Amino acid sequence: MRWSFWPVSITVHVAIGIAVLIVPLVAEVEPPVPAPLHPLFAATKTVPIPPEVVTSAPVARSSRVAPNVIAPLTLEPERVEPVAPVGPVPPDLPPGSGSVDPSMLGSAVGTSPVIPLPPPPVEKPAPTVFRPGHGVREPKRIAGLPPEYPMIARNARVQGAVILEAVINERGEVGRIKVLRSVPLLDNAAITAVQQWRYTPTLLNGVPVSVLMTITVNFTLQE
Repeated sequence: MRWSFWPVSITVHVAIGIAVLIVPLVAEVEPPVPAPLHPLFAATKTVPIPPEVVTSAPVARSSRVAPNVIAPLTLEPERVEPVAPVGPVPPDLPPGSGSVDPSMLGSAVGTSPVIPLPPPPVEKPAPTVFRPGHGVREPKRIAGLPPEYPMIARNARVQGAVILEAVINERGEVGRIKVLRSVPLLDNAAITAVQQWRYTPTLLNGVPVSVLMTITVNFTLQE
């Protein structure tokens, strides 16, 4: 019998809980009266302005208002003012002259006169070199020692003839030398000796000239 009362007890408790929640909502309860709002700013009394003061007040005008300007349809070219020369003006040249004195131009602008550049040096033509024959005599040696035999060639028992081609200038001095026939151990000794030699000047119609001649230098071992 005790277990049969549990469903009835649960149902009664649920009904009481629902009644407790619904009855306050259904009952007519007056809402609370809201609190009065206090003004943030106090109202001030306004005083009207007399009409005489309004009519007599001057009207301020802005002086910054731009006048009525109309843009032109086309732009005129920029005018370039002529610059007056500092120095004296050169005299007028006749038409068709086509040339101006540089010194006059320099004085016209107030600067030092223009100094013309010197002409380039004239290269002297290379002297003509003649070969002996056809009226040109072969020069003769008048000074100079024989070549010194190199020790390395002497020890190696090397001997022979070195043939050189040399230019003898108008004063009889030896100029350019070219080896025509070489002996490797003897070439330098032959060239060194011939550069010290001097010859008689060669004349052509009474005028000294340069001569291209062949010089043979012999190296012989003596027993």
